[in-house]
Amino acid sequence: MNWLDIPVWNDLTIGSLVAFTVLVVVSTIAARLLGNLIRNNLDEKVGRRTSKTVARVFFYTIVGAAVLIGFSQILRMDFSGLIISLGLVGVAIAFASQQIISNLLSGLLISVLRPIQLEDWVEVGLAPTTGVCRVKDINLMTTVLRDVDGRIIVVPNSQIINGKVINYSQAGFVAVSFDLWFDLDSPVDAIRRIVYEEADRDPHILPDVSEAERRIALKIFERPAIRSLFGGAADLSALDPKVNILDLREDKIRINIRVWIREMNKRDEIVSGFLEALKERFKGEGVVIKSP
Repeated sequence: MNWLDIPVWNDLTIGSLVAFTVLVVVSTIAARLLGNLIRNNLDEKVGRRTSKTVARVFFYTIVGAAVLIGFSQILRMDFSGLIISLGLVGVAIAFASQQIISNLLSGLLISVLRPIQLEDWVEVGLAPTTGVCRVKDINLMTTVLRDVDGRIIVVPNSQIINGKVINYSQAGFVAVSFDLWFDLDSPVDAIRRIVYEEADRDPHILPDVSEAERRIALKIFERPAIRSLFGGAADLSALDPKVNILDLREDKIRINIRVWIREMNKRDEIVSGFLEALKERFKGEGVVIKSP
């Protein structure tokens, strides 16, 4: 009789114990290698803490599956009753913790699909409700945001996956639009000229910006998805300011002004400075601004 076939207890042999040990060791090594691969790919994308958690989940899943297979297929131990009991308990736990499971799976999807990344400027919610925020951390269960007023906002990951997310960083730049009312006899050509000139002077309004900002904007235009939004344009002329008449009344006219900016987190500051400059120019050239 081969020494590997020597029974240790009932039908349990030395060979089966060796095979079980080899299976556990090999699965542990494979799980460790997979965990390192996950860490290397996710550390910079979602943060070290989240990538470590994801790697740990995969590690225990692989080792646990190997142990169960070893017990049932190599050691020939019958765990059907235990598995059924654990299955019933698992179903009960799943019903009791649907939100937790949803957030857990959503955290894994965020790691893979990457709708948001660390340091992105985003808005989250149906309204959206968070306002402009910066992504500071992406955990397995929640995403941590910091708004422009310094407040920390913790959003469940399921809201990121199932809700509405506006990612300004991935968009590259965003249009800012506002309306102004003028006297009916105001020269529209003069208004348009003043808007263009003041937009060119403003260092935050595209396309006439510093050389460093211009290079960033041109790099954004290299993305096929961005270029398709502007009809395939390969330069920054698509970001020129727009001045359009929207409404005519008996004594006034409503004009819409639309400009493009890159720093969404400074939107209010940029618009305020631009409006102040327009106000002075309109006043100096005799263009009358009226109340709505």
